[in-house]
Amino acid sequence: MTGITVSIIMGILIVFGGMAVLGIVSVRKVKNAEDFVVGGKRASSVMVAGAILCSIVGSGTTIGTAQTAFTYGLVGWWQSLGQTIGLFILGCLLSQFIYKLTKAQTISQVLSHTYGKKIVAVTALFSSLAIFFSILSQSKGFIPLLTSIFAISDYAAAFICFALVCLFVVFGGIFANSIGGLLKMAIIYIGVVASAVIAMAAVGGFSGITQTLGSGVWNMMARSNAENGHFYDIGIAVGFMLGVLVTQAYIQGVLSAKDAKAARNGCILGGLLTLPVGFMCALIGMYMRITYPEMTASRALPMFMVYNFPGIFAGIFIGGLMLASLTSNAGLSLSVATMLQRDVICRNKQDMDSQKQVLLMRIIIVVVVALSCIFSVSTIGTYIQTFIFLSFGMRTTVFLIPMLAAFFWKGKLTRSSGIAAAIAGPVMDIIAYFVMGKSGTHVFYGLGASVIIFIIVNIMSKDLVENREL
Repeated sequence: MTGITVSIIMGILIVFGGMAVLGIVSVRKVKNAEDFVVGGKRASSVMVAGAILCSIVGSGTTIGTAQTAFTYGLVGWWQSLGQTIGLFILGCLLSQFIYKLTKAQTISQVLSHTYGKKIVAVTALFSSLAIFFSILSQSKGFIPLLTSIFAISDYAAAFICFALVCLFVVFGGIFANSIGGLLKMAIIYIGVVASAVIAMAAVGGFSGITQTLGSGVWNMMARSNAENGHFYDIGIAVGFMLGVLVTQAYIQGVLSAKDAKAARNGCILGGLLTLPVGFMCALIGMYMRITYPEMTASRALPMFMVYNFPGIFAGIFIGGLMLASLTSNAGLSLSVATMLQRDVICRNKQDMDSQKQVLLMRIIIVVVVALSCIFSVSTIGTYIQTFIFLSFGMRTTVFLIPMLAAFFWKGKLTRSSGIAAAIAGPVMDIIAYFVMGKSGTHVFYGLGASVIIFIIVNIMSKDLVENREL
């Protein structure tokens, strides 16, 4: 990446060092497995928001949004817009139900309250696989950025990614995620707000962008066409929105709260902080298209900072963008480790020593992060990367219908209906994804199948259970 100076590299290293220190220092707060997973259930609204932001604001929300805006316009804002709506729904409508299950530590355990223990392993495996696709996406977003700045090989960058993520989350668990999420957002906010102000002043505001790029740049359906599918952009927005409601990383933040009010307010605060980030990154992307039309779109946001800020500040801001990818990787990896340890490997070993549980989760995190980094520099990883939208669809279709029925259906349910819907939804989502291509509508087919199977099995099966008030 041209324009990189020693002072910029120093700024990036300062951020990396701070990230590593936070992870190591956070180990003091981890006394047992519950501390590692949900922080002892004593997080304030701010810490809940930090845990959520750690995972939700990644390279896609920042660099990816600017990249899409560079090419298409404001349509790049759909990711953070969908995520924000999802967080508001999670906070205002669902967090109270989730938090009342105070013994639950995973979303699969939330479902077991209604559908029994058999649903736990099935949903945990589907969800873990789906989230792994997103972890890989974060690794693949970080590595090219690092290699362009430090002129190192992809393999060296993958190892650095592995080391930083492990140093960050393996020691401190949810505590490191909460603090790291807040640190990341502070750096990103200062960087993107200052960048957006400079960019808008340089092009003459919104009218200047319109005059140069045309009014179509504000079209929020700019990618929806015959090739992608007419509902492509809506499908992406809905996918991100619904994905928030059922992703373990965000539910884990809710379950870490000290009370239901903190859980609700933490989700709302997380949404309020997520929304402007995407909008400002989109503005910066459009400015870079006007000023540097020949630039590679993926470089728009980091290169703006290189060109417009003093060296060390540019380095800190670029380090913040890298931190977005690394902390998102860490948060998602912790969620996978929690589900695999709690719901699959040790689901019948509730009396396992707490320190052994923490050790096992740390080992799983190391393995998950290592696999994501290995795949990210392989041909396999390039293929899997195309599954990023499938990831959100799978998460949504495995959980959403059984969860909403458990919370809001006050009649009688059957255990079999929840399990059948949790299997039928993601299976149909996968089929629709490969048959119809990346049109953004596969999630609707998965949800439709989940609803139909849920109703049919609920009518036909006999294992009735009274749906208890949550």
